[in-house]
Amino acid sequence: HFKPIFTLDGRRLFFGLGNRAEPEVKDTLLEDEKAVVDVWHYKDDRLQPQQLKELKRDQQRAHIFVYELEGGNIIALTDDTLRFYPNKTIIGDAVLASSNENYQSRYNWEYPWKSDYYRLDLKTGERMLIGRGDGFNSSLSPDGQYYLFFAEGSYHMMNISDETIKPLSSDKHIVWTEDMNGMPADASNFGVLGWTRDGEAVVRSRHNVYTINSGTAELNCVTCLSNDSNLVEIDFTPRESDSAYLDLENGVFVGFDKRSKGTHVYQLKAHGDHNDLVEIAYYDAKAYAFSASRKRNLFAYRKMTVSDYPELYVFKNDIKKATCISVTNPQQNEYIWPTVELIEYTTYDGNQLEGLLYKPENFDPNKQYPLLVYYYELYTDRYHQHYIPKPTASIIYPTEYASAGYVVLIPDIRYESGHPARSAYNTIMAATDRALELYPNIDSTRMGLQGQSWGGYQTAQMITMTDRYAAAMAGAPVSNMFSAYGGIRWGSGLNRQFQYEKSQSRIGATIWEKPELYYENSPIFGIPKISTPLLIMHNDGDGAVPWYQGIEMFTAMKRLNKPVWMLNYNNDDHNLMKDANRRDLSVRMRQFFDHYLQGKPSPKWLIEGVPAIEKGIDYGLEYIENDQK
Repeated sequence: HFKPIFTLDGRRLFFGLGNRAEPEVKDTLLEDEKAVVDVWHYKDDRLQPQQLKELKRDQQRAHIFVYELEGGNIIALTDDTLRFYPNKTIIGDAVLASSNENYQSRYNWEYPWKSDYYRLDLKTGERMLIGRGDGFNSSLSPDGQYYLFFAEGSYHMMNISDETIKPLSSDKHIVWTEDMNGMPADASNFGVLGWTRDGEAVVRSRHNVYTINSGTAELNCVTCLSNDSNLVEIDFTPRESDSAYLDLENGVFVGFDKRSKGTHVYQLKAHGDHNDLVEIAYYDAKAYAFSASRKRNLFAYRKMTVSDYPELYVFKNDIKKATCISVTNPQQNEYIWPTVELIEYTTYDGNQLEGLLYKPENFDPNKQYPLLVYYYELYTDRYHQHYIPKPTASIIYPTEYASAGYVVLIPDIRYESGHPARSAYNTIMAATDRALELYPNIDSTRMGLQGQSWGGYQTAQMITMTDRYAAAMAGAPVSNMFSAYGGIRWGSGLNRQFQYEKSQSRIGATIWEKPELYYENSPIFGIPKISTPLLIMHNDGDGAVPWYQGIEMFTAMKRLNKPVWMLNYNNDDHNLMKDANRRDLSVRMRQFFDHYLQGKPSPKWLIEGVPAIEKGIDYGLEYIENDQK
């Protein structure tokens, strides 16, 4: 169950040994005479759904061995609890291995997920515990002598030989952690990029790339053009991906400009006895996927804007002479495309934020337009995202809806821990105000909301708090945080508690500690206030949000005679995977919004539904002319 791997230096072969599948024991019982049962036990490290989800992996788990070509020794490296993933670039005599045995039972309510880390000796198989309960990215130097880990907001360097630990000598203003946007969980670092031949670790902050001296833990900024508080976020793409070492002179540094949303490209250039970071290009576009050809000294990358497909470019020595070698979708010139602009607004609770406003390229300031508001969390960094017209898995695409005569608004949302519903309301309402202020020809009586998953939850919650919007579509919404809290994420088999206490739902407490917050943030309790027509999509194969959440929302609205429809694409997932279902959703969602926001006729399914006896025969997609309902 493991493909053998030779190291590039030819010294070692990693291979796996696993249990061969046992043939099924035959007996005289008929299948309907055998009980089929899962036994859930409170001492299990993993819940039964997680065990079943990971059953094939467990059955095919290989224990990793190493064969030393010189001497012919075979060493056992892993067991049922210790994990190590070999690769061909290993050159030293020790590697980093991990075990989550002491923590995985708490994965259902804790986050980040912790593990113990070991220095694993490839010559003897001996393991040395060097990191206990680490929940962030850590790394072992290629020679196995130093362990770099992240704790209490900063990096620490351990010398393996004497187990001494040196904290990083750094500027306290450096931002080492990700933006959690109100999540109660501890923030993760950006990770270790690799190690240089000089024994220095290469790490990222939010804005820059640094090296850390393994012996002294001293910090050196490779990319600091001014200081770490600037608004360019820089990462490194190496030319060689199959080396044990990182060569910072042999690759490109790509910087994302938070102000313009454009892309800076840098390289290290020799200047006397040191190297300077030199900007070699700037694009008012998103440039990404940089890669290199080792033999021909060629670089390749892709570049896109909202109107330009992400074409492929190549250059040899001078990026300013890059050549576009692909021409994709020339037919898009025949269609109305969107333009995009950054707008700024102040939320009702005082946050200064940005949003994306998409308009048709033939936008007429004297014409009235409907507005669709889509959201998830933070989106404005996708300013240059190119949306290819295609059937949707769950969301609206600005390309399609701008072409159909809509203005699309996507606001950034900042959350207050414990109050995600209030945060969404304060932001979406303020962003809408700003769009109407900038463009008075947006028709405030023809506005809609659309979101999927976390965005679907926010849609369901918004319509309990305002009747400002004429129609709303919620994909896979959580409607009841009490019942969802104890549910299962069927895609992983994990319980959902960690999501509410530490992660995206941002409640920050158990249902026993702060039930009032679960009540405040559950749309189900505000349903009597709803007057907005709601289209729900929630599928019975959803592996992320249990589909009974959509059912709770639908049945409550139905009981109170609120206009509501629910699409359940049988056996499909959280985001639709089957192309036929994606096409169907795309049609129905456009029909829904076109009816309520464009005044177009109703499709049959919107008026009459589709009875089960007609399922698969009559899809109800035809329009009913002269509909007055």
